[in-house]
Amino acid sequence: MSEGPVGTKPENDVYTVLLVLATVLVAGATIYLGIRSQQLFGSWNPFSFTGA
Repeated sequence: MSEGPVGTKPENDVYTVLLVLATVLVAGATIYLGIRSQQLFGSWNPFSFTGA
């Protein structure tokens, strides 16, 4: 068992900051890929094949 006191709050929320940062970066990358896919392929879904 641990020797530390029970119920103490950590001094900083470094994991919360990292989680928020990762979420923002993933959302930004998803939006960027959607916009770039629209520019290159004419569709938000790069896997949709419209024929040719």
